[in-house]
Amino acid sequence: MINFRYRLWLYVVVCMLLLSAAVPKGDPAVLRSKLFYLPVQLDAHAGTLAALTNDKTLQQFSDSYRERVQRARRECGSMACYAAALRLRQEEVQQAGDRLVAHCMNGNDMEKVLQAIKAAGYYNKDTTLADTALLRFAWEQTAAGMNYIFDTYLAGKPPRYPTIDSISFNVNDPVFRSAVEKMLNKQLKKRVASRSFYALPVELAIDVLLINGRDEAARYEPLTAGQNVGAYAAIAHTAWAKYPYTALLVPGFGPDSPGVHIDHRSIARCKMAAERFNRKMAPFIIVSGGHVYPHRTPYSEAVEMKKYLVQELHIPEAAIIIEPHARHTTTNMRNAGRLMYRFNMPLDKPALVVTDTAQIQMIANLDKRCIRELGIVPYRDVKILNQHEATFYPVAHCFYINVLDVLDP
Repeated sequence: MINFRYRLWLYVVVCMLLLSAAVPKGDPAVLRSKLFYLPVQLDAHAGTLAALTNDKTLQQFSDSYRERVQRARRECGSMACYAAALRLRQEEVQQAGDRLVAHCMNGNDMEKVLQAIKAAGYYNKDTTLADTALLRFAWEQTAAGMNYIFDTYLAGKPPRYPTIDSISFNVNDPVFRSAVEKMLNKQLKKRVASRSFYALPVELAIDVLLINGRDEAARYEPLTAGQNVGAYAAIAHTAWAKYPYTALLVPGFGPDSPGVHIDHRSIARCKMAAERFNRKMAPFIIVSGGHVYPHRTPYSEAVEMKKYLVQELHIPEAAIIIEPHARHTTTNMRNAGRLMYRFNMPLDKPALVVTDTAQIQMIANLDKRCIRELGIVPYRDVKILNQHEATFYPVAHCFYINVLDVLDP
C-alpha cells in the first residue's frame, strides 16, 4: 500500500505539472525581438550581416567567446563559473561597439537598421542621440541584458525583486546543471559558418531564460490578437468624443497564496472600474498585470481580471483590453501607454487609473521610482483626482526597454 506521505508527494507533483501545462508558452522569436531588438535587426539586413560576419575583429571576438564557453563546459564545476564565462566582458563590449560604429560610417544597410530601431523606440529615452551614439548605446544595452540574464538565471544572483523575479532552481540542483550542460552542448555543436559575433551569447541568453521557464515577456503576443482581438477591432469604430477618458486602467494585485486565481483587491478594483464603465466614463477597460505573485504563478492578473469583469460583472468582452506583462505600478502605467500607442487610441485624451487609495498615493509620487527602475518617466501630467482615481497621458518614449527586467522589458 502506498503510504500517505508518498501519496501527498505524488499529488503535489501532479498539481504542479497540471499548472505548468496551463501556463501559456512564449514564442522564443518574440522573446528575442523584445529583449534583443538590435541583433534581430542586424540579422534582418543582409548587407549589415555580411559586413559584420566578415569583419576580422568581430570574427576574433566570436572565436574567443566560443572558445571561452567551450573551456567552461570542460572545466566549470558551478553555475557561477558558467555565468562568468558566458558574460560579455567590458573590453569586448567596447570593442564590438567600436566596430559597429565603424560600419555605421560605411553604409552596409546600417541606415536601415538605425531606421528600424528608431521606429521601435526601444533605445529612445527622452533625448535624441546621434546615429553612432544610438547604435553604440543599443549594443551596450543588449550586452547588459544578456549579462543580467546570465547573472540572475544561471548564477542565481538576486534581482531587484527576488520574491517574484528570481531564478527558478537551486543553483546546486543536479537537474538544473544537467539542463544547462545539455543546452551548452547543443549550442556549441551548431555550425559557426557565417554566424554573427553576437549570435552565440544571444542564443545562450534566450536558452537560459527558457530553462528557467521565464518566458513571461513573450506570452500573449501579439497583444492585438488573441484575447484583445475584439477590442482592437472595436477601436476603429469608437466615438471617442462621447467619453471623457480614453480608457480605464485597472492595475492588478497578485494573490499571496499559490493556487489562488485572483486576489480580493483585484476584485475590488474591477468593481470600481465596472461602475465607471457603466457610467460611460471610457469606452475601454485596460486590465494590467502579469504572472507575478506568487513566484512563477500560472495565473496572469490581467487575464483573471478580465474573466471576472466578463463573467461576474457582465462587462462586454470587446470592451476589455488585457495588458498581461506588468509586474509593478511603474509598468502598469508604462505598458498601458504602450498599448494606447499600438492600438491607435487618442493621445490627446487622458487615461483614468482606477484603484485603491494605497496605490493612488504611490502613483502621486512615482516619478523617482520610475527613473530608478525604468530609466524614464513613461507618462506625463499625472493628476490625482480623489482617493480612487488619477489621470495621465502616455509619452512616446514609453517604449524604451528596461534591460534589467527581462520578464517585462
